Amino acid sequence: MVSDGSWAWGRSGLTGVFAALAVAASVIGAGVSDAAPSSSADQQTTKRTDDGWVVSAIKSHEQVRSVPPLNQSPWTREGFLTLKGQGVIAGTGSVPVQAGTVAAGFQIGCNTDVTSGATVGVSGGPSAQMNISYPPAVMIGATVTPNIATTLRPGTIADIPFGSKKMQTGKAGITVDGVHVKVDGCLGPVALRAYVTVSVSTALNDNTINVYGKPHYL
Repeated sequence: MVSDGSWAWGRSGLTGVFAALAVAASVIGAGVSDAAPSSSADQQTTKRTDDGWVVSAIKSHEQVRSVPPLNQSPWTREGFLTLKGQGVIAGTGSVPVQAGTVAAGFQIGCNTDVTSGATVGVSGGPSAQMNISYPPAVMIGATVTPNIATTLRPGTIADIPFGSKKMQTGKAGITVDGVHVKVDGCLGPVALRAYVTVSVSTALNDNTINVYGKPHYL
């Protein structure tokens, strides 16, 4: 039987789509299983400020647990995050501390956004979205973000803050446990890296100290 040019093109296009989907399945196969939580060692960064204060940013209890997505979509990554961030101000400075803040969160990046051109047989898919939620907390002097949404694009890294707390004494912290994270429209691994930031302000200087965790993958 003789086929026309359009049928030949359509058969080739379908073959390409099936091949692309097979590649996608092989890429994400390792992340589909409910893997054991990935933990990172506690870390601390300590610096002396321009005014002589000794400031520490401490990251602890970091854990990333990747789970199979509830929607069973090959373009979705889902997991649960735990993190504790602390700030400590010690020593004797030449100028009193007027304000201090400790903040904690994750930096998150998508390897390949399937909505930006690499459609892999999917048309009109949603933008890669990051949705993070946890029950609102009541903390004196703290700012918490119970729901966060942002768009991830290839080659970009998004900072997702879990909250910040004013340091009313020489020590303060933020702890979040079991934060739900979901990334849609992403082909390949999603990378996460924890951070804790401590900022100190005096009448003369502002200083910021950071500590980071190792990368994890959903």
